[in-house]
Amino acid sequence: MSDEILFEKKSGLGLITLNRPKALNALNYSMIKLLHQTLKAWAVDSEVLAVLIRGAGEKAFCAGGDIRSIYESITSGGDEHAHFFRDEYALNEYIYTYPKPYIALMNGYVMGGGMGISQGAGFRVATERSKISMPEVVIGYFPDVGASHFLSKCPGSIGEYLALTGVTLDAEDALYANLVDWILPSEKISYLIEKLQNLQVNISASSQVTDILQDLGARNTPNNAALAQKRELIDGVFSLPRVEQVIARLEEAVPNGPVWLAETAELMRKRSPIAMVGALETIHRGKDLSISECFEMELALSTRWIEVGDFVEGIRALIIDKDNLPQWAYTLPELSEQKVQSLFPSLSKH
Repeated sequence: MSDEILFEKKSGLGLITLNRPKALNALNYSMIKLLHQTLKAWAVDSEVLAVLIRGAGEKAFCAGGDIRSIYESITSGGDEHAHFFRDEYALNEYIYTYPKPYIALMNGYVMGGGMGISQGAGFRVATERSKISMPEVVIGYFPDVGASHFLSKCPGSIGEYLALTGVTLDAEDALYANLVDWILPSEKISYLIEKLQNLQVNISASSQVTDILQDLGARNTPNNAALAQKRELIDGVFSLPRVEQVIARLEEAVPNGPVWLAETAELMRKRSPIAMVGALETIHRGKDLSISECFEMELALSTRWIEVGDFVEGIRALIIDKDNLPQWAYTLPELSEQKVQSLFPSLSKH
């Protein structure tokens, strides 16, 4: 299994390669455990001055967790999915406090679990090829892997917009949304890795990484982000407290508004109602929680979601049977505030 994730120490650089290019480098359980174990070892290894994590191939950094294996565990009555979520979130949380520069090279697709292993990075580096999203509502789940923290920290109501729609951002939009720190031209990737193998021991590794990125022409301010143009409308619509209010406001604005409003309304009509409600609830709660509390909430909810949510049906319809005809368990009118709170008892202490 170890050839699915590769670890190399190269002249002071700890280089990690997610090596499942045909699966868009999706994370399985053994990869999560090996990654956490190695990061802990490298944290106290004097030979490692900085860590860079990348995806094999050109298409993806990491397109999420291995959903098919999670589905098989749930439907067979196993418990691997419970261990998967627990250990994945523990890894994600650990990255936020990593003691050495941790550089996530977010080239290509970065979805779900790929965000989990990149959002805690000290250096989140995108390229013009980056396609970044939290698309959990598409399969009846809620944005997890710390999304209640990192989406709640997006400017204005952009986090709510991303959580409820699952739309994909390019690098400029992701930089504007505070989901990446740098945009590096993809042709400079090999130079970045090469230069990171020449870090000096007696100078701050973090400041050296910053200097290298700047020398290679990486930018840390967005340029013509489409999200910036949409921001006023996004804030006006997605700041509303309930999902049905968001959809109603979108539909009101459609006749005289830009095309993307109609597209967004159409997207949301197809999403799992309980997933959207769960997404909004976790983002709202995440604004007042610490990182640890966010992961604690998401872990409790992941267990609950298997019982009450649309996760299994969403995976069946979109990934297993591929009929794209999910039969969602609830309609939005059925999800009253009282019903929502009864569905999320695990969140009540927050």
